[in-house]
Amino acid sequence: MVTVLAFVTISEDAPDALAAYFSVTDPLLKRAGARIVKRFAVNDVVIGTHPSQTVVMVEYPSREAVDSVFKSPEYAAVKAVRDRAFSTYAITIVDDLSSTPSVEQSGR
Repeated sequence: MVTVLAFVTISEDAPDALAAYFSVTDPLLKRAGARIVKRFAVNDVVIGTHPSQTVVMVEYPSREAVDSVFKSPEYAAVKAVRDRAFSTYAITIVDDLSSTPSVEQSGR
């Protein structure tokens, strides 16, 4: 399982672009076997800058499934629309460190 975090801020003045973006990406996610696990609203920043308005957690069955979405010709064709739909857009792959043995646990 691969966990992806999307940090996004929707451009309020481009609802048509957002709809067009989702009309392409929703089928790509389904085809890849991905599922949205949780959505978070970023309400307050204690230190630093506001990274985005929303964080979305998506699980993919494999790294190949992630690449099948973001390296697909369909996704490449929607990049200009994506850039209009979102003022902030960053996709990251994260590892669950709680399930990875620490140095102490591995005996090193």
